[in-house]
Amino acid sequence: MSKYRNELEAKTVEGLLSKMSMEQKVGQCFTYLWSGHLISPSVVEAIEKLYAGGLRLQPAFQSGVRHVYYSFDTAGKGYNYPKGYKTISETLLSPGILGNIDPVPYAERLNKLQKIAVQRNGVPLHMAVDQEGDFSRNYMFGKVNYFPSAMGQTASGDPSFVYKVNYTLAKQLSTIGMNAIHSPVLDVNNNPKNPEIGIRSYGDTPEVAAKYGAAALKGLQDGGMMTFSKHFPGRGDSSSDAHFSTPVLNVSRERLFGLELVPFIQAIKNGTDGIMIAHNIYTALEPGVIATVSKRILTDLLRYELGFDGVITTDAIAMQALMKVYPLPEACARALQAGADLVLNKTESKYRDQGFLETIRFVKEGLITERELEDKARRIITMKYRRGLIKAKGQVNASKAAYVINSPATKKLAFEAARRAAIVVRNKQGLLPLSPKKRLLVVDQRMEDVYYGMDLHNHRLKFTEAMFGYSLNIVAADVNFKANERDSKLILSLAKDKAIDIVVMVNDYARGEENNSDIVKKLIKMGKKVIVVTNTPYAMAIPKEVKTAVCTFSSTPESQVVAAGILFGKIKPAGKWPLKKTKK
Repeated sequence: MSKYRNELEAKTVEGLLSKMSMEQKVGQCFTYLWSGHLISPSVVEAIEKLYAGGLRLQPAFQSGVRHVYYSFDTAGKGYNYPKGYKTISETLLSPGILGNIDPVPYAERLNKLQKIAVQRNGVPLHMAVDQEGDFSRNYMFGKVNYFPSAMGQTASGDPSFVYKVNYTLAKQLSTIGMNAIHSPVLDVNNNPKNPEIGIRSYGDTPEVAAKYGAAALKGLQDGGMMTFSKHFPGRGDSSSDAHFSTPVLNVSRERLFGLELVPFIQAIKNGTDGIMIAHNIYTALEPGVIATVSKRILTDLLRYELGFDGVITTDAIAMQALMKVYPLPEACARALQAGADLVLNKTESKYRDQGFLETIRFVKEGLITERELEDKARRIITMKYRRGLIKAKGQVNASKAAYVINSPATKKLAFEAARRAAIVVRNKQGLLPLSPKKRLLVVDQRMEDVYYGMDLHNHRLKFTEAMFGYSLNIVAADVNFKANERDSKLILSLAKDKAIDIVVMVNDYARGEENNSDIVKKLIKMGKKVIVVTNTPYAMAIPKEVKTAVCTFSSTPESQVVAAGILFGKIKPAGKWPLKKTKK
């Protein structure tokens, strides 16, 4: 642990630590999921009885025991509990969309949970979110303003603009009461077929990822967020997704230091609060061992060799990469034993109790020493102190929670960020700009409901609505993210109409999902003129057969509005091609 910065910091942190039991210190090492926005016995007892260090917020989607997390049953069966132990309440509600909650009432509920946390031991919660842009967005209500993905921000060509975007993003969230973000993504996406990272990365070279990632990091911190740079030591060169399997990177140590580690070393120099670990195997560092439970990677490399003295967190512990190797309780304890300070446990079942109890067992049996445990708690509490949480007791002024979101300057910046991300990738047939005289078949792509804000600002037909604003000479249809057979037949049937001059098709890509490139190819084979609008520059959404394409690097409402304007020549795209190794 690094030295304290001043006497008051040392006195405050050590004073809090001195009053904490071993169980309370273990509790500081866990971030639990709070899904939905109901203050239930489940979340209150996670704070009061398991002494949660923080919560991962997911206000839109009500999860729970009946939820299957990336094909993993989260019910938590078969654990040998200590005699007389009573598990905390579980979330037994049906999984699904709970509905809109605006910033002010959500801030009030976060304040209430913080008050409960401070009453137990004086330490407030870190309230963590994912809000990367594109499909990674945990808070989407109250007309919140969205910004493009990391790669879309790089397309602006201006690190100072990236700083401004991330500062504003952070201010929107921190004003509501969220104080930690699992960003920036510092993976170098040097594998264009990577199914998990893609546009979540700032670029496909270490220099670009480090440069723009550094700007984002400072913006997020200055905007009031504790940052967790991810996914150490790098997950960009992968052809599999850790949510479903265990990626293996078989490259030399020299390659890692010359490519994957470059943005992380920069982030450490720049003072990132935390680092999130990848559920990958790195054969040059510790063959056959997932990084999350590797002492050679977490302690020897990250802590000692690279000198990182901040907080180390796991990625979601229930991802299949780990669950195919260890029971969840053991994975939690092994990660902490290897050198992690925080475990991200996104379950709302007995697995919370089990991970907590298994860690206590490791401490009692000396597998994690009491000094190691205290150092973990010390790092976590020090991070909270330095970011002002201890002094404020985690509280925010809830009455002003929507101030930044509603600011005209914020809305203007979100639109400009979308414009500066957008690129006309191809226009080989000269179809752009479109004329309202042309008869269009517009095919929108339905995302899962969890990505919508349930309001006129963010709904599932935002692109179609924007297209109607420029022309009513449109036949409009929509399909599932991956069209079913009925959807596919409908689109192909509609396209056969000779009156249709051009087909405009949204063909986004999301991890773990197939898209509709097959329909795009069939339409082109039929002889139709097709324009693809997509969130990714890669071939997974823009097949080589496509001659006209617009890439927005984002599926957000702002980007959908900008895309429609670009198609009709009313909005000028300002994005610059952000990739060095992949050409247009």
